[in-house]
Amino acid sequence: MTLKRCYLILFLLLATAIADQAFAESGNEEAVKTAFLYNFFKFIDWPKAASTEKVLNLCTTNDDHLGDSLWVLKNKTIGNTPIFIRRGINDDTLKTCHMVFISGSNNDEVIIKNLKGLPIVTVSDMPGFIDHGGMIGLVRADNRLSFEINIDTVNASSVHIGTQMLKLAKRINTEK
Repeated sequence: MTLKRCYLILFLLLATAIADQAFAESGNEEAVKTAFLYNFFKFIDWPKAASTEKVLNLCTTNDDHLGDSLWVLKNKTIGNTPIFIRRGINDDTLKTCHMVFISGSNNDEVIIKNLKGLPIVTVSDMPGFIDHGGMIGLVRADNRLSFEINIDTVNASSVHIGTQMLKLAKRINTEK
């Protein structure tokens, strides 16, 4: 069994266990979303030009609704690369991010347009996010959190999402 396959199994088990426990016990959806964001980093490869930094920048727009749960990632790494959290980022500063969580209170279409074609993964929990050009949409169904992927948008950005993650997606949308 390959290392990525082991991570995939752990990702699925962790996400499912956290989601079930969080929704059943405390309704702490923010912690589940944070776990998804962290695990997305494990299955995404950025082009060499975007991966020359010594950190992975996880950015959020204003009012990200993730609360304190996001700070759990403060000392986490992917491989040997630390994750750096940047909250409340807007405008051109978003172009320095590897992954951007766009909250429901922001104008997602403008942000998506500004980041289009760049190796920056856009994630949101807004309904229909991937249908508006976003890359990964977090969706809730039957008290479970899962995700959808717009593969055409991902491919246009030169970012590569591993097949293991694609298999876990609830839906893969193509614009064609």
